[in-house]
Order: sequence, then structure tokens, then C-alpha cells
Amino acid sequence: MSEHYRAFSFLCPTRLEFGVGAVQKTGGLARELGLSSVLLVSGSGPTSASEGYRSLVASLSDAGIAVDTYAAVTPDPDASQVRDCARLLTSGGHNAVVAYGGGSPMDCAKSAALCAANGKDILDFLYGKAAPGTPALPIVAVPTTAGTGSELSSAAVTTDRQAGKKLGYSHPSFFPRLAIVDPEVQASMPPAVTSATGMDALTHAVESFLSLGANPASDAINLACVRLIAGNLPKACRNGADLDARSGMALAAAMAGAAFSNTGLGMVHGFAHPVGALHGVAHGLANAVILPYVLAALRPATADRMAHLEAFFGPGPLHSSVAALNRELGVPSGLASLGIAEGQLEAIAADARTYRMRPRSPRAFTDDELTTLLHAAWAGDMAAAERV
Repeated sequence: MSEHYRAFSFLCPTRLEFGVGAVQKTGGLARELGLSSVLLVSGSGPTSASEGYRSLVASLSDAGIAVDTYAAVTPDPDASQVRDCARLLTSGGHNAVVAYGGGSPMDCAKSAALCAANGKDILDFLYGKAAPGTPALPIVAVPTTAGTGSELSSAAVTTDRQAGKKLGYSHPSFFPRLAIVDPEVQASMPPAVTSATGMDALTHAVESFLSLGANPASDAINLACVRLIAGNLPKACRNGADLDARSGMALAAAMAGAAFSNTGLGMVHGFAHPVGALHGVAHGLANAVILPYVLAALRPATADRMAHLEAFFGPGPLHSSVAALNRELGVPSGLASLGIAEGQLEAIAADARTYRMRPRSPRAFTDDELTTLLHAAWAGDMAAAERV
């Protein structure tokens, strides 16, 4: 039977409002959802002082929605931040959460919304000690970066500081009720953040396309995302005020979130999560460094699928094109350049072996192959990755 007739399921219940100036519509659209009192979650940096943030608050207030704020989310939010946010949701009697920022505020807001609705600790869900009996409180997501795709995804990541682990969790109610994707609020991203988050989006689209869970709907989305990223990421890095490039990246990042929520990801993320949890490396940067090495090892098993992606980059194998894109964007060529010592690789490999989406990889790497591949990515040795 043709794969076009293979049974599959695809879910993305989020309403996407896209376009320059869309942030100004947030209050009216939230009011249509019946929201009356929200906790606005953002990062601890300068985001909450931005023009976009002020426009968002004004839009909510003009719609008669009461707003409290939690502006303490740090990169890779941990369980204590989720608890603090959940307590504010409960004590304030809020009926929704609005996340403004990159992946970290959105992750924190999603997890807190689930915990507040169920009266449980996030670690209970992450370690399987409890299962949600109630959906998360409604979530509105307003991304300021083009990377994680959390605005259209059913996933959130929380760091367990004590265990040194970044733990992903998926739930249907993590899909935001409303995603406001306004390229204008992303225009102030500096080049380094633009490149790291953009490579995160590329990793999502590529891993989702190559996943064993891929289907015709996700394929259509992921091919569009890779095309948009290949054509717009270098432009957005060179000129952050280029709203055409920003729009392409914002749309690609969001759509990739919908796709990977239905397909799963792969071993780039399996490695990147412990690199971030154990060594504080930004998630997008970790993905960017690791991606070409995993692609090199996957090529023998996925050459036909990869050919569809290679068409957007020009001649040559996909891993070589991604490595060239990394060089153009100033991404280091190996994990050693990020300050990771060779003696620390075993702890990363041990965590990667337990990655929850490992079964979705199109190649069933053995534990030893994963270790060899990680060493190749550490050393910047593409030839070694090709031999795995």
C-alpha cells in the first residue's frame, strides 16, 4: 500500500494569528476565548521592558482582562520556577496564562498551567508518579524568538537541577489555545540569538521529517519549513530589521512545532538536552553544533528522504550543507569549542541513551554507536560521524 494511504493522526488545535502587528490583537482574541484574568509569564531579562511587551499588556488591559505578571523565568526553567508560577496562577485566581518570550517562558507557563489545574508538582508528571486528570489552564503564547515552536506544540521542557536533567513532557492541553506570531516583536533579536534559535527550528523540521513518525501532513509542513529557513535564516542574521526574513523564520519556527508534536524528534535532541542541562549550553546552539554529525550518521538509512531536503540547499549531502550554514552563521564546529571536556562526554551519552524519543530515530543506533557519534561531534570530526 502506498504511504499516502497509510493511517495516521495529526492534531494541532491552536488558533494561529500571524502577521506584523498581530500582538495588538491579543486582548480581543483572548476575550473571545472567555479569558478574564491572566498571569503574564516572561523572562528575567530585558524582554519585559520591550515595546512588544508593552503593546501586549495594553491590548489585554484594553480588552478588560486583569493581568498579573511573573517575570522571573531564566533559560532552561527548572521545577522551582514552575512551582512559583503555578502558585501565582492559583493564588491569583487566574483562568489562563499568557507566555511572552522565547521557549523558556512558554515551557514554564505550560508546565505551571498543568500543575495549577491538577494541584500536582511538575516532577511528579515528569517522572511518571502522577498523570494529569485535568487539562492545563488555557495557554496563550506570544513568541519573541523564531526557534522552539512551542507556540504550536504540545511539549514543554523542565530542568531538574538536582538530577542535572532536562526532561520533556507532552500533553494535548499544552497546545496553546491561541498563538500570536508577530515578526515585528522578533526584530530586535541579536544575530547570535537569531542564528541559534533559527538552527533550533531547522533541527525540528529536519528531525521531524526524518522521524519514523512522519506522515504526509507533517511532511508538507516540514518541507515548507526547511525551504523558509534555508532562504531566510542568513538574511535575518545579517539584517534583523528585514521583516520579510523575520516573517519567514517566525512562520517556519511555529509550523515546525505543530509538525514535531505529531511525529517526535530524534537523537540531535537526545544529545542536546544533556549538553544543556549539564553544561548550560543554549539549546539552539547545542542543536546547531550536533545536527550535521547526526545527519552524517543517518544518511545511509535516510538518503531518499534527505534528497527532498537537500534540494533547498544546493548540491551536496545534507550534513555538508548544514555544516556550511553553521560556518556562515558563526556556529562552532564541535562541542569541545563550547567548553565541554572529553571526560564529560560519558555523562552526556548516558543521558542520551534514555531519551524518550530515541525509538523515533530512523536509524536504531546502538549505545556504542551513540557514544562514537557524540565523540565525533565533540571533536568536530565529520569523517568519524560518516563512519558510524
